[in-house]
Amino acid sequence: MSRVLSLLALVVLSPLAPAAEAPKDSLRDYALKSVGRTAYGIYVGKKKAGWEVDEVELGKHDGKEAAVQTTHAYMAVNVDGTKSVVEERTSVYYELQGDGPVFFAESHVTEDGQETVRTSIRDGDGLTQTIQVGKRKTERKVPLPKSTLVLQRDLETWLQGPPKKGATFDNYTLAWDQDKVDVKEVYTFKEKKTIQWDGAATQAFVVQTLSQGAKFDAELLGDGRPLIGKIGVLEMRMEKEPLAKRLDENVDLMAATSITLDKSLGRVSRIDKLTLEVTGLDDFTLPEAPRQHVGSYKSGVTLLELSRDHPTDKPTPLSKEDRLENLRATANMQSDHETLRKLAKEIVGDEKDPIKEATRIEKWVYKNLRKTYDANADDALTVLENKAGDCTEHTLLFTALARAAGIPAHEVGGLVYAGGDKPSFGWHAWAEIHDGAQWVTIDPTFGQVYVDPTHIKFSEGAEDQAYLNVAGKLKMKVVKVETKK
Repeated sequence: MSRVLSLLALVVLSPLAPAAEAPKDSLRDYALKSVGRTAYGIYVGKKKAGWEVDEVELGKHDGKEAAVQTTHAYMAVNVDGTKSVVEERTSVYYELQGDGPVFFAESHVTEDGQETVRTSIRDGDGLTQTIQVGKRKTERKVPLPKSTLVLQRDLETWLQGPPKKGATFDNYTLAWDQDKVDVKEVYTFKEKKTIQWDGAATQAFVVQTLSQGAKFDAELLGDGRPLIGKIGVLEMRMEKEPLAKRLDENVDLMAATSITLDKSLGRVSRIDKLTLEVTGLDDFTLPEAPRQHVGSYKSGVTLLELSRDHPTDKPTPLSKEDRLENLRATANMQSDHETLRKLAKEIVGDEKDPIKEATRIEKWVYKNLRKTYDANADDALTVLENKAGDCTEHTLLFTALARAAGIPAHEVGGLVYAGGDKPSFGWHAWAEIHDGAQWVTIDPTFGQVYVDPTHIKFSEGAEDQAYLNVAGKLKMKVVKVETKK
């Protein structure tokens, strides 16, 4: 579920706040004209679940004057009756010389009561980032971010052109919690129009921003600030700060994102094959897999055929590059850390078969993590310390331990069946490991090796966010359920 909460970071574009066009030779003048404060309400469906306040001011760090961009965001949702809260406050300091690079940043993120502090300081040709969670402190070196004051000013100039319909602009925003702090955004210009906003005629620039596969449709002011923007079920609206912070009670994330079925599937353990009609995919393409076949059915309808995962009779070995990529340690998946390496070795023991090794890890994660929606964490070591979480935490820790044991692995996101009075599909995370012959699905939350047919794959890897485009839009109808004989 923490993956869904991370949408808050995705939908917020990162231009400087209110600014008129500034002389090309004066970043200080540009920053001065940008000083201001803007608030947004964050909506899940039709209910307000969070807010964000962006502020720009001139400040100093270590005696050096800077343009300081601060974002303070808050989001609270209920998941299956459990309240989960995320709050973030991040300040980024940009130099007022050259192209205005980042030279200092500090981010405080509190997820369900647990704080993570990331401090990034200019060090030679890059930044040294210190990450502190409780008493644990780690460091890493990251390249100098591509986000600069000059790039932000260039975006404003491009918008105010205005560009031709279909023209694009490459921008970069910052994600301090990701392996690569630079996240590329591609703006595509659609039109310039006049709208009524806060009782006055206002020029709005209509764009679509593509970032990690997610498409954010927005109406922007000439300085790049969104007036309104939407991605899937999530929407942001510029509002007066007191109104932005006036949230609705009991915003049900499951109700806003789940897909109700026309009938029950019965006992999942008995299902061998499942066929569904899917509508609302738009231009999203579901991935093909040995257990997941996607076919055209009729206009606007996709026929999805799913089966229980199984060993293949046609091996597909990994290339050297793919193997290394799926063994790589990252900022969030610290598979090279001694704690995770030692634990993986203890769990696996003297077993050498990849499937049996992965099964031992899956069983350990399933047994040792308390299942709850109010223990969100964004790195494997923190999950291990908490020994609690939902599907994203189970999957993150399992994948990190698999890599630590030398098994290529990655996270998978998609939908899974939830029975009960209102049968539906809800968003879920699980993993895939490569056993030398094929990718094998493993769900450490449900305790499954070779997952059942009700798992529908949408994404691969934590940075594949294209599935967000269809969240809240999908509809499904059961065509056929085949059970074990």
